[in-house]
Amino acid sequence: MYGPMHFAVIGFERDDIAGGLLDQFDLVRELGIIRLIDFLFIEKDKFGGIEAMEVSDLTHEEQVEFGAVVGGLIGLGAAGAEGARAGAVAGAVIAENDFGATADDIREMVEDLPNSSSALVVLFEHTWALGLKNYILNNDGYMLAQGLLHPSALIEVGEELRMAVEAEAALELEEAEEESRAAKRDSNLARGTKSKGTSTKELKKTSSTRARRRRKSTK
Repeated sequence: MYGPMHFAVIGFERDDIAGGLLDQFDLVRELGIIRLIDFLFIEKDKFGGIEAMEVSDLTHEEQVEFGAVVGGLIGLGAAGAEGARAGAVAGAVIAENDFGATADDIREMVEDLPNSSSALVVLFEHTWALGLKNYILNNDGYMLAQGLLHPSALIEVGEELRMAVEAEAALELEEAEEESRAAKRDSNLARGTKSKGTSTKELKKTSSTRARRRRKSTK
């Protein structure tokens, strides 16, 4: 049983960090946090010269086993159970004879690598999560989603949240202004109705006064 696997390709704009980079991996390796399946670091100096360093924590037997597992999983996806068996055999044979990157692989990877730069291709196992993985599987758990969250992604989330809050505030302000306009219209309408009613009453009073005056003048 393997823990979750993590694959990464990282570029550097310098060619003098191989030792320090491996030291950082050694810190977590010694604590049992990760296990290096394959670590390939390539440097290209200012003259175009190439140096490569490859490290793996797997024994030869584990390399063959890992090759069989990877080949079997690929075969399973490609052709079901029969493909899994064939893939496991093929993967084991490949790992037996040539585990990791070949010279041709390295030449192909550095073809587009600028001078005075370097690159890391690494595959490691999250051994710290092996117990957690087993517990999840033994309790009928299954993955719904996963991924790595980079700090820049948190910044983007914050910006989206800010825009959402600003949009909500603008909408609330617009609704409040519309309610205020509606209240003013209702108030104006009410005043207009009251004025109209008063004018009609006064008009009736004026008409009644005129009628009395005509009756008096007739007498």
